[in-house]
Amino acid sequence: MEKQYDAIVIGAGNAGLACAAAMAINGLTVLVLEKNSVPGGSATSFRRGRFEFEAALHELASVGTKEDPGSVMRLFSSFGIDIDWQYEKNAFRVITDSYDATMPAGIEDFCREMERQVPGSFDSTLAAFKIAAKVGAGIEYLKGGEIDPKVLFNEHADFMRAVSHSVDECLDALGMPKKAQDIFKTYWPYLGAPTDKLDFAHYMIMVDSYIRKRPAMPHLRSHELSLALERVILNNGGEIFYNCPAKGILTKDGKAYGVVADGKEIYSRTVVANCFPDTAFEKLLPPDAVPERALKIAGARKLSSLFFSVYLGLNKSAEELGITDYSVFLFDSSDSGEQYERSASLDTTCMVVSNCLNCVIPDSSPEGTSTLFITTMLRDKAWGEVRPEDYKRQKNSFAKKLIEIYEKKMGVSVMPYIEEIVIATPATFARYLGTPCGTPYGYELSDWDTMLARIMNAKNEQVLEDLYFVGAHGERGDGYSTTYSNGNSVGARIVKGVKKNG
Repeated sequence: MEKQYDAIVIGAGNAGLACAAAMAINGLTVLVLEKNSVPGGSATSFRRGRFEFEAALHELASVGTKEDPGSVMRLFSSFGIDIDWQYEKNAFRVITDSYDATMPAGIEDFCREMERQVPGSFDSTLAAFKIAAKVGAGIEYLKGGEIDPKVLFNEHADFMRAVSHSVDECLDALGMPKKAQDIFKTYWPYLGAPTDKLDFAHYMIMVDSYIRKRPAMPHLRSHELSLALERVILNNGGEIFYNCPAKGILTKDGKAYGVVADGKEIYSRTVVANCFPDTAFEKLLPPDAVPERALKIAGARKLSSLFFSVYLGLNKSAEELGITDYSVFLFDSSDSGEQYERSASLDTTCMVVSNCLNCVIPDSSPEGTSTLFITTMLRDKAWGEVRPEDYKRQKNSFAKKLIEIYEKKMGVSVMPYIEEIVIATPATFARYLGTPCGTPYGYELSDWDTMLARIMNAKNEQVLEDLYFVGAHGERGDGYSTTYSNGNSVGARIVKGVKKNG
């Protein structure tokens, strides 16, 4: 008789791995299918010459320490995983047309530096972090399962206010000065949504987790995380088939019961798709199996940001080049709304983020060398306007433009010291990740499609019985921390259901 699994997971990205690990460690029989030869999706690294580059990770939030663990460390610890975390002393440096601010990690230190940058801003900045604590309590309540609206509105009133108002509205209400708001909103590209549409609760969860716990990086890059989750799955009886893309999801009477892969049907009680619903509707599910409501929901949402990234292997050390900051945001304008609007065109580059891993992990490249990661965010399919015959020219000229912006704003010279260069366009990400237009960010968060709305409507949005979706399009959007959490929570839900039904 053909083997039947408790669950088949399509895709070994962050959320897929976390979901599979959560199920395997709780005794379910699990099969993971991955189209690539390595696990991790965006959570991987690659080599060019003598350099190893981190593919996508800037840094992780919500890590913390063993003495004061954040959600990520608690999750990995629950799987028996011990990661060699390295920490950044500062949250970020931001350089705009009107200021240059280096903001430290730690709530008190952050607030004091904000006061130094913008006199009179200490109280409003601290108040924002106090609200973040109440938001955290509200999220924990939502995770509990059954939700009582009376409890939400009475015991978590501040949380409900925070999720019903935008970042801009709440910072205005707190009386935070404009310059302080601009500095405070520096992290907005990590969620890919404008701050006049992004709900305050969601933004504060992210900011608080970075500032309170300090940004962290695994010593052996994000591939260390992916391989650790792989070991959990395999050591608990799970199976992983690499170079084995799923070709379809088997359905009958409104239920999913397996997949088609490797030229055969593979059966399971549950199917988990670590991909966009759009992708599943187009490539994996029979057209007559997808409810009209699911198509309408997917059609109403907007794809989030695309990325253009330049990876540089430099034959000089960071110290020799004068690079002292790990994470730097380079903005032409201090206004986040303008930064967002100008990301829709290739003609203007208002938002650039640079990362030099050697500033956190000195031995991340050979002695006497360094690596630099420069990226910008694009939206509204800006890269889709590039014609095939212009692709190579546009790719090279845009990469050169980003490097020149970095050199000018940072006051350092890197061009003469480039030993290796890799350029990743949205087309590159699309080819590797298989996401629509190459976005790694899921659906854009908006004023109607907020974190709370997604959490509250999760059951209503289930496409088929016994079919679950995990990934960056989930309730809290993109980010390594949030996708691990999303995968784990769905895995726990499936374990609970399977055990309940025997």
